[in-house]
Order: sequence, then structure tokens, then C-alpha cells
Amino acid sequence: MGKNKATKLTAHFEDTNARQVIGAHLMTLLGRQEGINARHLIVLCIGSDRYTGDALGPLVGSYLKEHTDYTVYGCLDHPVHAGNLVETINIINNRYHHPLIIAVDACLGKASEIGNIEVWEGGLEAGIAVGNRLPCVGNISIIGVVNAGGKIGYLDLQSTPLSIVMKLSKIIATALEDALKMMAMPTASVSG
Repeated sequence: MGKNKATKLTAHFEDTNARQVIGAHLMTLLGRQEGINARHLIVLCIGSDRYTGDALGPLVGSYLKEHTDYTVYGCLDHPVHAGNLVETINIINNRYHHPLIIAVDACLGKASEIGNIEVWEGGLEAGIAVGNRLPCVGNISIIGVVNAGGKIGYLDLQSTPLSIVMKLSKIIATALEDALKMMAMPTASVSG
């Protein structure tokens, strides 16, 4: 799965139109998905509340659970992280036939990339910054660059300012909410 460079969008959380640009790009990517109307949409928000920087996914998931009817895996109360990601992917694949998965995760980048939100068609590999080897997941991926990466990823995630994570999560969550409402994606009440 990997990044499809032709469809990758990068926006910064301080851009005044970031929410609209990301929402429009998500709509384009959703529209390209094969059999979109017959597939169940899952938003898989990866991360943990144990490290400030890694809480991006759970924050997005919690917002979507509170404000939409979409099927969301991963929130502050029930995070999806390195310890249960494989199990969660198996649950999703057993529960839904050929689901359409939007994967959301935090990442570490260069200092000049902090605050960037990247959206692309294809999967993401969670946990790379902290040395975890996890499966590639997602038909569409969204990442927020929460901090600069060093040799010890956990410390970089732990020392990430909460304000950056909150700003990134709000833009990602609201852009997702906008795009999904515009696409009128099928919803379900069952979620993890």
C-alpha cells in the first residue's frame, strides 16, 4: 500500500483554509475508492494517551465519536496502539467485508515540518518513529507531524506540546467530519 505521491496533500495547521483544503482532498480521495457505496467506512485512529504527541489519533477518534455516527476505532477511552493494532485490524476485517479504512496517526518529522498535516491515498505504517514494526493499514491516510524526530522517538512524543496536538487534531477531525458528511458515507453504530 505505501504513499501514492501523486495524491499526497500537505497543509499546515496555521493555514487559514487548512480544514477546507484537507476536506476537499479527502472527498476527492474517497470518490476514487472502488465500490465506495457498497463498502463500510472505518476511521482508524492510531495512538496512545500515554505520550502527548501520540494522542493525536485518540483525540481525533474521540471527536468523531462525539460528533458523528461513523464507525471509529481508537479514542481516548479505547485507544488503538502498537499493543493492539494487529488485533484491531483483525476485528475490523472479520466484522466488515472489504471495509474502506481511513487511518489517522501522529508522526515525527523535521523541525520545519512540525504542524503539517499530510493526506494521501494508500496506507501508513504506524510506530516507525519509535522502532515498532507494524502492518501497513488504510486505504486513505492522514498524519499530523507533532514534533521533530530524534534518536529516541518516545522522548520526542513525550515532550510534544499539547497545544500543537490539539490544533492538529481539531483540524483533522473537522475536515474528516466535513468530507464524510458531504460524501454521505454509510454509517453504523458498532465501533471499537
